[in-house]
Amino acid sequence: MLDAQDRAILAIVQRDNRLSNQAIAEQVNLSETAVRRRLTRLRSEGVIQSDVVVLDRSRLGQTLIVAVTFHDDTPETYERFRIVMAEDPQVTTLYSVAGETDFILHVHAPSLEAYESWAEASLLSDPTVRRYETTVVLSTIKFTTKVPV
Repeated sequence: MLDAQDRAILAIVQRDNRLSNQAIAEQVNLSETAVRRRLTRLRSEGVIQSDVVVLDRSRLGQTLIVAVTFHDDTPETYERFRIVMAEDPQVTTLYSVAGETDFILHVHAPSLEAYESWAEASLLSDPTVRRYETTVVLSTIKFTTKVPV
């Protein structure tokens, strides 16, 4: 269970995870040791999943949002697709969703031509895919990895 101090620490490290434990401790009125213990626990419990650098995707290619719908809604179809897409480095986000669409993917490609080749190989060649719809991201208005705590 997260308490108010855990939440305060999480809010701080979401903004800047390179801060020292001492700097965090000063902001949340705890000792450096207490902050270190809490961060260790939050990592071991999976609340903090990883410490990463966030890149500017627009400088590295094109982001596309793809909605995928299957012919047959079977557990086997879903599981196979999940495994294949989760292992694909061009798929940066994969959501299983409710409604008409079965999956929403965020795909990152160096160019639209590269995306077209990927889509032909990964989606058009898959007989279980009934249709897919691609949305080209023109600009990102808001992107955050922060979760309200």
